[in-house]
Amino acid sequence: MDNGRISVRYARALFQLAHEQGCEDAVYGGLTRFARNYFLAITQFNEVLADPMVAREEKVKLVDMAVGEPLHNVLKQFIDFVADKKREDKMIFIAMKYMEMYREKHNILSTNVTTATELSDESYDHIKAFIKQTFGADAEMEVKIDPSLIGGFILDIENTRMDASVAGQLNALKNNLQLSAISSQPSA
Repeated sequence: MDNGRISVRYARALFQLAHEQGCEDAVYGGLTRFARNYFLAITQFNEVLADPMVAREEKVKLVDMAVGEPLHNVLKQFIDFVADKKREDKMIFIAMKYMEMYREKHNILSTNVTTATELSDESYDHIKAFIKQTFGADAEMEVKIDPSLIGGFILDIENTRMDASVAGQLNALKNNLQLSAISSQPSA
């Protein structure tokens, strides 16, 4: 069975259980922390979770640590269940699918904002309001700082990129000037 079908089945079961238990938000928070920590140390996680020589208890302890506190009882039981089924190496795929299902149900868009400098609270709120107005959804924003943008920001929403950075505008101007120069050269 492939990762996609396994992760969908397990995530759907966890989502349904979390809904029935009224802890969707807590499970989502735990899986979000797990995914963030997983991607910080992806190589090490993959090695440990896929290694049949590593004891089940050690794998569970690693996932529990990556989830962090608070670790909701439903999520703890689910992690144990996944370990019992020897599917620990699928945990990241399950987490990502659960997060996708949660965002879809709660009308949340995952967004990345890259700015040249630290984003003020006012600017942060304006960007969230823009997303709400434009896309009709709440935004879950991750902010990154990249001084090479010079100023402005780049907003990535799902599969859409909006570049309002000074560096992006300068690059567009440069490309337009190069195209103009090419098209204005006399033919030989």
